[in-house]
Amino acid sequence: MEMTALDGVERNTYIPQAFVQGENGWISYPDALQGVDVSVYQGEIDWQAVADAGVDFAIIRVGYRGYSQGAIQPDTNFQKNMEGALKAGLDVGVYFFSQATTVREAEEEADYVLEAIRNYPVTYPVVFDWEFIDGQQARTDEIEGERMTECAKTFCELVRAGGYTPMVYGGTYVTYMKYDQGALADYLSWYPEYKSEKSEKLCPTLVYHMDYWQYSSK
Repeated sequence: MEMTALDGVERNTYIPQAFVQGENGWISYPDALQGVDVSVYQGEIDWQAVADAGVDFAIIRVGYRGYSQGAIQPDTNFQKNMEGALKAGLDVGVYFFSQATTVREAEEEADYVLEAIRNYPVTYPVVFDWEFIDGQQARTDEIEGERMTECAKTFCELVRAGGYTPMVYGGTYVTYMKYDQGALADYLSWYPEYKSEKSEKLCPTLVYHMDYWQYSSK
Protein backbone atom coordinates (compact mmCIF):
# COMPACT_ATOMS: atom_id res chain seq x y z
CA MET A 1 0.00 0.00 0.00
CA GLU A 2 1.39 3.39 -0.97
CA MET A 3 1.54 5.82 1.94
CA THR A 4 1.05 9.58 1.81
CA ALA A 5 2.57 12.16 4.13
CA LEU A 6 0.56 14.28 6.53
CA ASP A 7 0.13 17.90 5.57
CA GLY A 8 2.68 20.17 7.19
CA VAL A 9 5.25 17.42 7.80
CA GLU A 10 8.53 17.61 5.87
CA ARG A 11 8.71 15.19 2.91
CA ASN A 12 11.54 12.95 1.77
CA THR A 13 13.36 14.93 -0.93
CA TYR A 14 16.42 12.71 -1.35
CA ILE A 15 17.41 12.01 -4.97
CA PRO A 16 17.02 8.24 -5.61
CA GLN A 17 19.68 8.11 -8.32
CA ALA A 18 22.28 9.61 -5.97
CA PHE A 19 22.39 6.55 -3.71
CA VAL A 20 25.31 4.34 -4.74
CA GLN A 21 26.44 0.99 -3.35
CA GLY A 22 30.18 0.34 -3.25
CA GLU A 23 32.09 -2.92 -3.46
CA ASN A 24 32.15 -3.11 0.33
CA GLY A 25 28.35 -3.08 0.42
CA TRP A 26 28.12 0.40 1.90
CA ILE A 27 25.55 2.74 0.40
CA SER A 28 26.75 6.30 -0.06
CA TYR A 29 25.00 9.59 -0.72
CA PRO A 30 26.58 13.00 -1.41
CA ASP A 31 27.82 14.66 1.80
CA ALA A 32 26.45 11.82 3.97
CA LEU A 33 28.53 10.25 6.74
CA GLN A 34 28.78 6.56 7.60
CA GLY A 35 27.95 5.29 11.07
CA VAL A 36 27.31 2.14 13.08
CA ASP A 37 24.85 1.37 15.85
CA VAL A 38 26.01 -1.11 18.46
CA SER A 39 25.02 -2.80 21.69
CA VAL A 40 26.17 -5.75 23.77
CA TYR A 41 24.90 -8.02 20.97
CA GLN A 42 27.85 -7.02 18.76
CA GLY A 43 30.28 -8.48 21.31
CA GLU A 44 33.90 -7.37 21.38
CA ILE A 45 34.52 -4.60 18.83
CA ASP A 46 37.86 -3.60 17.33
CA TRP A 47 37.11 0.11 17.30
CA GLN A 48 40.33 1.09 15.57
CA ALA A 49 39.43 -1.25 12.72
CA VAL A 50 36.00 0.39 12.57
CA ALA A 51 37.58 3.83 12.28
CA ASP A 52 40.17 2.63 9.75
CA ALA A 53 37.37 1.25 7.57
CA GLY A 54 35.96 4.76 7.16
CA VAL A 55 33.21 4.88 9.77
CA ASP A 56 32.65 8.42 11.06
CA PHE A 57 30.40 7.95 14.09
CA ALA A 58 28.79 5.41 16.39
CA ILE A 59 25.38 5.37 18.07
CA ILE A 60 25.81 3.27 21.20
CA ARG A 61 23.10 1.69 23.32
CA VAL A 62 23.03 3.00 26.88
CA GLY A 63 20.43 0.57 28.16
CA TYR A 64 16.88 -0.67 27.82
CA ARG A 65 13.59 -1.17 29.60
CA GLY A 66 12.42 -4.77 29.85
CA TYR A 67 9.25 -5.60 27.96
CA SER A 68 7.82 -7.93 30.63
CA GLN A 69 8.60 -6.46 34.07
CA GLY A 70 9.47 -2.97 32.86
CA ALA A 71 12.73 -2.54 34.78
CA ILE A 72 15.48 -0.31 33.37
CA GLN A 73 18.64 -2.28 32.62
CA PRO A 74 22.11 -1.12 31.52
CA ASP A 75 23.76 -2.31 28.34
CA THR A 76 26.70 -4.15 29.86
CA ASN A 77 29.05 -3.08 27.05
CA PHE A 78 28.08 0.60 27.14
CA GLN A 79 31.15 1.91 28.94
CA LYS A 80 33.51 -0.30 26.95
CA ASN A 81 31.96 0.74 23.64
CA MET A 82 31.95 4.44 24.49
CA GLU A 83 35.58 4.44 25.55
CA GLY A 84 36.65 2.35 22.55
CA ALA A 85 34.82 4.48 19.99
CA LEU A 86 36.11 7.74 21.46
CA LYS A 87 39.68 6.46 21.70
CA ALA A 88 39.50 5.53 18.00
CA GLY A 89 38.48 9.09 17.16
CA LEU A 90 34.82 8.47 16.34
CA ASP A 91 32.04 10.88 17.21
CA VAL A 92 29.42 9.27 19.44
CA GLY A 93 25.72 9.41 20.09
CA VAL A 94 23.61 7.08 22.21
CA TYR A 95 20.24 5.38 22.20
CA PHE A 96 17.90 3.91 24.77
CA PHE A 97 15.62 0.99 23.89
CA SER A 98 12.35 2.16 25.41
CA GLN A 99 9.31 0.24 26.48
CA ALA A 100 7.76 3.20 28.25
CA THR A 101 4.00 3.02 28.74
CA THR A 102 3.61 6.33 30.57
CA VAL A 103 5.11 9.80 30.47
CA ARG A 104 6.60 9.14 33.89
CA GLU A 105 8.46 6.10 32.56
CA ALA A 106 9.76 8.17 29.63
CA GLU A 107 11.05 10.72 32.15
CA GLU A 108 12.81 7.93 34.08
CA GLU A 109 14.47 6.74 30.88
CA ALA A 110 15.68 10.22 29.94
CA ASP A 111 17.03 10.79 33.45
CA TYR A 112 18.85 7.46 33.31
CA VAL A 113 20.46 8.28 29.98
CA LEU A 114 21.50 11.81 30.97
CA GLU A 115 23.18 10.51 34.09
CA ALA A 116 24.97 7.73 32.16
CA ILE A 117 26.45 10.05 29.53
CA ARG A 118 27.29 13.14 31.60
CA ASN A 119 31.03 12.35 31.69
CA TYR A 120 31.33 11.58 27.96
CA PRO A 121 31.64 14.05 25.04
CA VAL A 122 28.42 13.05 23.29
CA THR A 123 28.12 15.23 20.18
CA TYR A 124 25.73 13.12 18.12
CA PRO A 125 22.03 12.57 18.92
CA VAL A 126 20.53 10.99 22.03
CA VAL A 127 17.87 8.66 20.68
CA PHE A 128 14.48 7.46 21.88
CA ASP A 129 14.12 3.97 20.37
CA TRP A 130 10.62 2.59 21.02
CA GLU A 131 9.78 -0.69 19.24
CA PHE A 132 7.02 -3.27 19.42
CA ILE A 133 8.15 -6.72 20.57
CA ASP A 134 7.54 -9.31 17.84
CA GLY A 135 6.32 -12.76 18.82
CA GLN A 136 6.32 -12.09 22.56
CA GLN A 137 3.76 -10.99 25.09
CA ALA A 138 4.80 -7.54 26.24
CA ARG A 139 3.43 -4.98 28.67
CA THR A 140 3.44 -2.52 25.74
CA ASP A 141 1.25 -4.55 23.36
CA GLU A 142 -1.84 -2.37 23.70
CA ILE A 143 -0.23 1.06 23.83
CA GLU A 144 -1.89 3.69 21.64
CA GLY A 145 -0.15 6.05 19.26
CA GLU A 146 -1.07 9.14 21.25
CA ARG A 147 0.62 7.76 24.37
CA MET A 148 3.69 6.67 22.39
CA THR A 149 4.00 10.15 20.94
CA GLU A 150 3.71 11.70 24.40
CA CYS A 151 6.49 9.43 25.66
CA ALA A 152 8.76 10.31 22.74
CA LYS A 153 8.18 14.04 23.19
CA THR A 154 8.80 13.86 26.93
CA PHE A 155 12.09 12.00 26.46
CA CYS A 156 13.25 14.36 23.70
CA GLU A 157 12.41 17.53 25.61
CA LEU A 158 14.38 16.37 28.65
CA VAL A 159 17.32 15.47 26.41
CA ARG A 160 17.18 18.90 24.81
CA ALA A 161 17.00 20.57 28.21
CA GLY A 162 20.10 18.60 29.17
CA GLY A 163 22.04 20.19 26.32
CA TYR A 164 21.94 17.33 23.82
CA THR A 165 20.31 16.80 20.41
CA PRO A 166 17.22 14.54 20.62
CA MET A 167 16.27 12.05 17.93
CA VAL A 168 13.40 9.56 17.49
CA TYR A 169 13.91 6.09 16.00
CA GLY A 170 10.91 4.62 14.24
CA GLY A 171 10.35 1.64 11.97
CA THR A 172 7.73 1.62 9.22
CA TYR A 173 4.71 0.61 11.32
CA VAL A 174 5.51 2.90 14.24
CA THR A 175 6.33 5.81 11.92
CA TYR A 176 3.19 5.60 9.79
CA MET A 177 0.60 4.10 12.11
CA LYS A 178 1.52 5.15 15.66
CA TYR A 179 3.61 8.31 15.94
CA ASP A 180 2.03 11.71 15.31
CA GLN A 181 4.68 12.98 12.91
CA GLY A 182 3.52 16.56 13.25
CA ALA A 183 4.09 16.45 16.99
CA LEU A 184 7.60 15.04 16.51
CA ALA A 185 8.66 17.34 13.69
CA ASP A 186 11.03 19.34 15.92
CA TYR A 187 13.29 16.32 16.50
CA LEU A 188 15.73 14.48 14.28
CA SER A 189 14.54 11.17 12.90
CA TRP A 190 16.19 7.77 12.39
CA TYR A 191 14.55 5.34 9.99
CA PRO A 192 15.53 1.68 9.36
CA GLU A 193 14.93 0.15 5.93
CA TYR A 194 17.35 -2.58 4.99
CA LYS A 195 18.77 -2.94 1.50
CA SER A 196 20.84 -5.66 -0.13
CA GLU A 197 22.58 -6.35 -3.44
CA LYS A 198 19.26 -7.79 -4.65
CA SER A 199 17.25 -4.67 -3.83
CA GLU A 200 15.77 -2.99 -6.89
CA LYS A 201 16.12 0.46 -5.34
CA LEU A 202 18.93 1.59 -3.09
CA CYS A 203 17.06 4.64 -1.81
CA PRO A 204 14.83 4.77 1.29
CA THR A 205 11.12 4.78 0.48
CA LEU A 206 9.76 6.55 3.57
CA VAL A 207 7.59 9.48 2.45
CA TYR A 208 8.80 11.63 5.35
CA HIS A 209 12.17 13.32 5.69
CA MET A 210 14.74 11.32 7.66
CA ASP A 211 18.02 12.55 9.11
CA TYR A 212 19.59 9.13 9.70
CA TRP A 213 18.89 6.12 7.49
CA GLN A 214 19.85 2.64 8.70
CA TYR A 215 20.23 0.61 5.51
CA SER A 216 21.72 -2.59 6.89
CA SER A 217 21.57 -4.83 9.95
CA LYS A 218 25.18 -5.92 9.41
